[in-house]
Amino acid sequence: MENKKNEVVNVEKNITTSVQNRVQELAKSGRIDLPKDYSVGNAMNSAWLILQGVVDRNKKPVLQSCTKDSVANALLDMAVLGLNPAKQQGYFIAYGNKLSWFTSYFGNVAAIQRIKGYEGLPSATLIYDGDEVELTHDELGEEMVKSHETTWENKLKGNIVGAYASIKFDGRMRQQVMTMAEIKESWSMSKTNKEHKQFTGEFAKRTVLNRLMKNILKTSTDDDLVAETLIKTENEHYEFDNEDVIDQVTGEVEEQTAKEELPEPKVETQKAGDPPQKENFEVENEKDPF
Repeated sequence: MENKKNEVVNVEKNITTSVQNRVQELAKSGRIDLPKDYSVGNAMNSAWLILQGVVDRNKKPVLQSCTKDSVANALLDMAVLGLNPAKQQGYFIAYGNKLSWFTSYFGNVAAIQRIKGYEGLPSATLIYDGDEVELTHDELGEEMVKSHETTWENKLKGNIVGAYASIKFDGRMRQQVMTMAEIKESWSMSKTNKEHKQFTGEFAKRTVLNRLMKNILKTSTDDDLVAETLIKTENEHYEFDNEDVIDQVTGEVEEQTAKEELPEPKVETQKAGDPPQKENFEVENEKDPF
């Protein structure tokens, strides 16, 4: 029992130290600008405590069933976005033997504020059955909500028929409007959608906000690591591009134990004109058990 405890402590030290070192390198090189009140160490400690109780679909602890490089990358994604699971800004989900960071609506709002070109707070609004909504189009032909009137009675009935998100980007207001049918279609492309039924309102707002964010960022050529990470983590859970639906990873995950330490992530210098580097940890032996 004591040996097992020591193994967990050693794995924690290796992973959290490597992630913190990488985040410090990214901040020093100017690739990320962390919030002034964000402590990578505190966020990492909170995440590790939470991970102790996270299990995969087979009810096995993810720190045993997931590869250590996927654990490191999930923690890195969380830190690059400047988020903390203790503040309900996201949580960890295992797909097979891979761990992923899932950003919540609140985490998206916090992270999007740090992306180049965005101004003020992004917002998402639910449309209830009975609301009076007038639509229009901007100079780019994008659909926008011109006016929206609701009542307390409509909200109490709780029948959500749509949602829209608003973000001020590069000096002008941008919006995304989606019907509930379109939102549910996006959910059908989720690897796991149990939470959607439990928290319909928050997930509807999250969906329309992410759709707006991705539409804007796809037309941007700026190298923004926060934006890249938001899109990458979103694609790990959803597919919005009308491609093949990602099936949830199935199969039995064998319980494994750590044998080697997590190596320090490789640091490469990006030259002007080169494509954005992917911020991922690499494990020399992918089959190395965790």
